[in-house]
Amino acid sequence: MEIIKKNLALFIFTLATLIFALWYVSWVTAAGGFSYVRNSTPLGMLGRNLGFLGFLTMGLVYGRSILKILIREEAFWERLRPLGLDEIFDLKKFSTSLLVLLNKTHAYFGILSVVLIFLHCYLTGSYLNNLLLQVVLILMGVEMFSGFFLKLRYSPAELKQKSYLIHRQFIIGAILIIFTLFGHLILRR
Repeated sequence: MEIIKKNLALFIFTLATLIFALWYVSWVTAAGGFSYVRNSTPLGMLGRNLGFLGFLTMGLVYGRSILKILIREEAFWERLRPLGLDEIFDLKKFSTSLLVLLNKTHAYFGILSVVLIFLHCYLTGSYLNNLLLQVVLILMGVEMFSGFFLKLRYSPAELKQKSYLIHRQFIIGAILIIFTLFGHLILRR
């Protein structure tokens, strides 16, 4: 409950985002949907594949954050201790070494995911009528530039003291996921 009290404004903003996305999908569906024509050209197929690759690279970026939280949470590992699985603690060592690799590469994967998703939206033509996907593109740009700013402005030690900046990045990521899912739901109808 402590984390909710500290980040109440961010949680309320995320909830408002979810409500807006649900309302928008309902409104578009009630209005008859979009006149979205699936791009069946080779470039359209390439765009769909780039979208999947962008999703995977973005998964690596946010997966790194989740892995970092799990590794630092000693209570999580202590709950697994009574199971008597010594492999779990080898898993912790493996995940720690994986985290070291992801820490070195997550900025590159982040930039790559932004480029791939922008190309996906452009080549499939799905962003033209879809407000949610247009917002996703804007938020991805905000996420990329603010991450770039954080990397240039603060050292890792300073970022530990200013964890609210990292929480903001994580909340923007959650909003990206919400808008992306609902934006794709509109296109499927």
